[in-house]
Parts: sequence; structure tokens; C-alpha cells
Amino acid sequence: TMGLIFPWTYLWAPGALPGGKMVWGILLAMVIEIPIALVYVWLSTALPRSGGDYVFQSRVFGGGVAFTVVMSGYVIWILQWVALSGWLLSYLGFAPLFLGLGATTGNVAMSSLGLWFTTSTGIVITSILNAFVAMMILTSGFKNYVRFQTVMIVGTLIAFFTMLVVLFTGSPATSMGKIDTFAEAIAGTQNFVQTAMDASVANGVDLNPPFSLLATLLVAPIAWTSLQWATYSAQQNGEIKNARSFNSQAFIIVGSLIFTGILLAILAAALEKAVGTEFLYVAGAGYWLGLPEALISGFYLWPNMIAVALSASPFIVLLIGIGYILNSHQIVHNCYIGMTRVMVAMSLDRLLPEWISKVDEKRHTPVNAHLAYFIASIPVILVYNLWGAWAGLTLGVTFACGYVFVITCLAGSLLPYRAKDVYEASPGAKYKLGNTPWITILGAIGFVFGGAMVLMFMFYSQLGLTSTLAYIVVFGVLAFSAIWYFLAKNAQKAKGINVEYAFKEIPPE
Repeated sequence: TMGLIFPWTYLWAPGALPGGKMVWGILLAMVIEIPIALVYVWLSTALPRSGGDYVFQSRVFGGGVAFTVVMSGYVIWILQWVALSGWLLSYLGFAPLFLGLGATTGNVAMSSLGLWFTTSTGIVITSILNAFVAMMILTSGFKNYVRFQTVMIVGTLIAFFTMLVVLFTGSPATSMGKIDTFAEAIAGTQNFVQTAMDASVANGVDLNPPFSLLATLLVAPIAWTSLQWATYSAQQNGEIKNARSFNSQAFIIVGSLIFTGILLAILAAALEKAVGTEFLYVAGAGYWLGLPEALISGFYLWPNMIAVALSASPFIVLLIGIGYILNSHQIVHNCYIGMTRVMVAMSLDRLLPEWISKVDEKRHTPVNAHLAYFIASIPVILVYNLWGAWAGLTLGVTFACGYVFVITCLAGSLLPYRAKDVYEASPGAKYKLGNTPWITILGAIGFVFGGAMVLMFMFYSQLGLTSTLAYIVVFGVLAFSAIWYFLAKNAQKAKGINVEYAFKEIPPE
């Protein structure tokens, strides 16, 4: 779920945050996420039920806070990730694959097909089909997805390590010529690198900015786009073997966080080794400023595109392209799996329609929830790809999901006091510093540091969420979720049902 292929750190950071150090920003995000991840270990072993954050928060704070926070920050905002999955599949998967094959084989038709996948039409069609195929796989039975997941993970790792080898064996002295050759093969552009550098400087880009501590700190929230998902498996705890095992959950959540964080930092180092920091600022200018001279046929210079350009090998292009396609497609599966489990938990608490929680008897999967989420994703896919202003809210999903994680940290910190019986029956209850539970200490740390990253999105324009549109969407979604809870609660009350009783019980398996 942490997306080794998520590209924004590598172009957004150089473009918006000159003087920031990517490697250190990524590692900082990893360190900040560690206490958050540990809180989820305690919570998952105390409440090993599907529904994750919603279950944790509702059993500590009650339904009003939990439903509003999780419905807005997760269920609604993660629809944006369904759209992003399709965008990644089309723009970062198929487009570089066919552009790379076209450049390395001299096949113009393949290059043209690659460029089609960068158009809004190509991305929308790819995105809707991507979401539909994932829904069909998951509703056919979860075992089918589990088998396919192994293929996707292996393909992703092969692509990632192939890319690292290509980048680490390159150097600016040789890479610039290869990128020029690639640009000429794709777009007929000559002297691409020098032209892009000259245009960047002419537009005020400093290719050798001094070190900036603030810029380095602001890299962390962008890197959090990948690393915050270390805890996402909590949404399906009811389907994880040994979910109540403290060691198993620590390995799953904290282990994957550190593994992925180190790999992402290594990729940043590999990029700097291959093309140099000056060219990364040029590539960043293409993304952040939309500088046409720093784009190849309108295509951003993402890490995989740079690796494809440097390899000049159809076989390497295939390895990288297939891996990126598989990882892009896996993302929409992740969206469905986590959110359908949250929706089922909300439905069992009578806050969503009852039919949402119906599980197909033959396939043992919540088909209705999957169908509802697919239908809801279609307008978001259209808005993301057809309304230019919406693309500026790309990191809005990091912000919104970030406040879910932060409130869950607070719930973890208060678990020993507000849900004492649940906590004392959990495997983690024995871990204390003096008389203070470790989950309380870690929850407070995670709340403070995670909250700081969430607030950065609201106050620093470099992260893209300080526009009027962003404020309207963020607070509008929160208000919508709060109103939904109020109406659902009162509708059940009119039937003689007090939904608050549900929050005093551990949810059913």
C-alpha cells in the first residue's frame, strides 16, 4: 500500500522546495511515522476487527467523532486515490512503457500510443477500466486477489530494483546525452537538456540553491504520501491471521514502514547519482511550474521515465513498465479493500444503509460495498482528469488521511482510560514506562508530530492545499460527514434504536 512508485516526492519537492534534501526529508517522514505505526500495533491487537480506524476511534470517542473523521478523511477522500490509481496506471505505467519501447525500437506507432495514455481521454478511459477490473477481481472472491497480489508485489520489486541498478550505474556526464537521445527519438527535440536548463534559469529557477532546513522539513509531508499507509492493513484486521499477535502486527506495520522508507530514500539518492541535483531542479520546474521546455512531449520526467531513457534497452523498459503497471493497478485494490471494510463496520453500527454490509454467501465478500464505491469513484475520476484546478489537490488525500491517522493516535493514547477493559485484555497492556502505558506515550508523540505535518498542508502553499478551492473541499467534506452522522443517528432514534450503544461494544467478527 505504500507505493514504491508514488512519484511526487521526486519532482514536487525539487520544484516547490529548492534547497530541500530529498533523502533526509524521506527519512524524517519515516521516523515521524514510527510512533504512529506503533500505536496501530497496540490498537490492532486490542481490537482485531475489520474497520480499523473507524473501530478504534468509535470505541474510544464514540460515533460522532469517528464517523465524521473517518467518513470524510477516508471513505470520501480515498475516492481520489481511485482516480490517482488510474492516473498512475495510464501516465506512469502504460505511457512510459510504450514511449520507451517506441524510442528503443524506433517504432513510431508505439510512441504515439504512449502519448495517448498521457491525454485526458486516455487517462479517464484507463482509470474507469482500472477501477472496474479491480472491483470484478475482488468481488469474485478474496482468495483470487491474494493470488494476484503476489504477482503484483513481485513485479513491482523487480521493476524497482531494476530501476535502482540503472540509476546507480549512471552519472550526469553520460546521462545527459542519453536523455537528449531519448527526447529526440520521442519528440524530435534536439539539445533537450541544455534547452530545459536555460529555460529553467530564465524562469527564475536556481539550479544550485543553498541548503534550506524548512524546505527539507516540508519534504516530509510529501514523502508521507507513501509512508503513512504502513498502518492501512488495520482496516482488514478481521481477515489477517494472528491479528492479535503483537509481534506479527509489529512486523507487518513497523517492518514494512522501515523497509519502504529506506527504499524510497535509496531511490532519491540513486536519482541524484544518475542525473545530478541540477537536472532534478530542471525536472521539478517542468512539474511545479509547468515549464514546457522541461517536458518531453508534455511528459514529466518521473524517476521511471529517467530510468527508461538511460537504459536504452527494450528488455529493461519492459521490466520497469510492467512493474509500474502492476503497482498502479494494485493501488485501486487497496482502496476498495480498506474502504469496503470501513463501510461494512459503519453499516453494522447502523450509520450507513444495511445493504452495504451484506456479504455474498458464495464469494464471502461485501459485493454491495464494492459496487457502491466503484460508482462513487467515477465522478471523482472525471473531475480529477478534466478539471485542471482539481489536480492541485493531489496531496489533499495525504492531508485528509493524515488527520485520520492523527486522531487515531489520540484514540490510542486514551485507550487505557476510555476503554479500560479492552486495553487491559490486550497483549500490549503489559508494556509500560513506570505506570504510564507505552501506547499513551507513543499516541501523544504521534498526535503531535503527525499533527504538525497535517498543519503544514494548511499553511504552506508549496503543498498545494492553501487555495480557496482546497479550503472549500476540505471543510465541505467534513461538514457533509458530520451532517450525515446527525441524520443517520436521528433516523435510527426514530425507530427506537440508540446507535450509541454500539460504540460501547467490540464489533462482531
